[in-house]
Amino acid sequence: MVVTAASLKGWLAAALLAGPLLAASAAQAQVPAPPSTLAEAWMAQLERENAPVAWSHSVALRRDSAARLPERRARLVEELTTLVVSARVAGKAPLAAGLSAWAETLAADDPLAGRTPGRFDLPWLGANLRHDPPLAALADWGLCAVPDWVEVWSLAGVTRLPWRPGLSLTQLMSELPREARARADHAAVIDPLGQVRQLGIAAWNREESSLAPGSRVMVQLPGAQGLSGALPFPGTTVESDLINERLPAYLATRLPGDDCTLQGKGEDE
Repeated sequence: MVVTAASLKGWLAAALLAGPLLAASAAQAQVPAPPSTLAEAWMAQLERENAPVAWSHSVALRRDSAARLPERRARLVEELTTLVVSARVAGKAPLAAGLSAWAETLAADDPLAGRTPGRFDLPWLGANLRHDPPLAALADWGLCAVPDWVEVWSLAGVTRLPWRPGLSLTQLMSELPREARARADHAAVIDPLGQVRQLGIAAWNREESSLAPGSRVMVQLPGAQGLSGALPFPGTTVESDLINERLPAYLATRLPGDDCTLQGKGEDE
């Protein structure tokens, strides 16, 4: 959805000015205070630029979320390392290579170059002002240009495939090599807003879903039965369950594009 200041200014300004601001004097109203919330900051930006905005790729990173991201990434790398060693001992070279690619990609990732999953776009905040975060609570906020890719995490590694209108999960899976989805029954689909859905990708449970540009898809590791013969170390099936849960959640914190304009940080604490 693309919205400009012309279509938002009237109704959102009325919502933001309701309450205590109605009692302000005319003299005070002539000198607006600096934005203190994200919705006010979005409005100020629209006033300055008055350009179309792709709100589907708006982002914000809360300070409390940012503080936990480095530890979350480190734990994922440790869990993947355990699975890689086990796969190598079992002689499962393709499995080890795929998991190693996941670990290497995470190790090279900047955990703080991220976002808090959820909606931080102006239209939604305008309709839900109780959820309008103060700028002081944000480490960053801004917009990403809509990319031309969908990122796939599979046992073939981490790759980006070109996005096209109408691209579906089934079509995306058909474009992957067979080993990328071997024995997999589900995929986690992360949309540009950070929403995570688990969908079936096997012949018996296939679910259709369209993919937006900037989405990420993780082909989930097989369950305990599928991995029991591949990973000899005790407890490695538990590790795989943790990866299936934690990796999509971490990917949901990644920016939904490469060309992102972040508007600076909130007030220092």
